[in-house]
Amino acid sequence: MDYESFFQVLSRFIRDREGLYNDIQGEKNLKNYFVTSILATLLFGALYGASMGTYAGGAQIIFDAIKIPMLLLVAVFVSLPTYYVLNGILGGEMSLRQMAVLFMISITVMATMMIAFLPVTLFFMLTTPERTFAAYAFTVLLNVFFFGISGVTAVSYLLQGFSKIHGENKKWVPAMITGSGVLAFVGTQLAWVLRPYFHLSTTFIAPPSGNFYIAVIELIGRLLFGG
Repeated sequence: MDYESFFQVLSRFIRDREGLYNDIQGEKNLKNYFVTSILATLLFGALYGASMGTYAGGAQIIFDAIKIPMLLLVAVFVSLPTYYVLNGILGGEMSLRQMAVLFMISITVMATMMIAFLPVTLFFMLTTPERTFAAYAFTVLLNVFFFGISGVTAVSYLLQGFSKIHGENKKWVPAMITGSGVLAFVGTQLAWVLRPYFHLSTTFIAPPSGNFYIAVIELIGRLLFGG
């Protein structure tokens, strides 16, 4: 695949959803779409991760550039079987190949959204030189917010794809709701497991403890009320 076709396919993910969904429905160009999605997610995830790592600097830039693509890809492939089995049991009509491609394209859309937020992330990193707790908490919550918006965009893309490919058959809806919940919980907990992102650390990941939701609530509480 040359650079021109790579970026043409990426552009199609964003600008030609109807044509893309029609191709997936007809099982056309699935390999090309899948490979492009993997490469784009690795590239965009690494770029956004590197921008996160600039908060701590040093080796953390490299660590975060590895962690974010890992987070995106592991989360989708852990959640994919749940979607596929539920979809089949409840009467959905998508094959595993179709679903895998649609999932990967949706994750690529999420990674693309994150790249759109990258200048904002870098702006706040570079214009907030103080490394106080307030600055740290703001940086964490800003990135959680960006990941949240990007994730919602990916699920919306996935939802439209399911609807288009299944047509009049709406039996996939419960599978979509349940699978999206699984994807959200797997993604957020995996993000927590892969920490730290904003501390310079000699280890790639911190020892397991707690969970994402408790950590965010505690962080907001400390930011608002001290302690």
